[in-house]
Amino acid sequence: MRYESRYGAMLIAGSAVLLVMGMVHPSTIPLGDRDALARMSLVDAMAHSLAIIGTWLVLVGQVGFCRMLGLQRTLVMAALVAAALPAAGVIVAAALDGFVIPKIADQWMGADAGTRADLRQLIRFCVLIASSLTRIYALLVAAAILLWSWIVYRDHLSLGLPWVGAVIGLAGIATLYGGPAYVNVHELLALVVGQSVWMVWAGLLMILRPRP
Repeated sequence: MRYESRYGAMLIAGSAVLLVMGMVHPSTIPLGDRDALARMSLVDAMAHSLAIIGTWLVLVGQVGFCRMLGLQRTLVMAALVAAALPAAGVIVAAALDGFVIPKIADQWMGADAGTRADLRQLIRFCVLIASSLTRIYALLVAAAILLWSWIVYRDHLSLGLPWVGAVIGLAGIATLYGGPAYVNVHELLALVVGQSVWMVWAGLLMILRPRP
């Protein structure tokens, strides 16, 4: 198997994992119900574990895609850096949202009124940091998709992928830039679906590309 096929498979697998993450991601923190909080914490940990794994797989696939396009090219490297730079940040966001916030919420359940107020503010702070990091990641990936799509178009590697990338990239930037810091679950799922469509198509291009 050529290296493009292996990287393409990882890009598709990572996109699929992120899609599952977006579908199972909890929408609220059930403060006041310990049993519901325990169930949410389990699902939350699973969802954000998938987010970490999916981000890793997608980034490896993106490296392979850039190898195929030519890492020596300035725009290719610029797109890769745009996608890789915030990847560490989105891992921090997943750790906060999936593991730290549920622990703080559990402490809130047994705290007194004064401590609860402080813990609630801490939860809001963690949510704000996680949402901001997620927004930055999605915004820069949208920019990277635009750059990659332009290169694919210029190199005549695909007819449809560049146009899909233009729509997804511009829509992502328009949605994310200047918007509220908090990213809700529905917005997150829409962004994941849109970018995953492009990533899967790019992975298929790598797998099905004829040998030179």
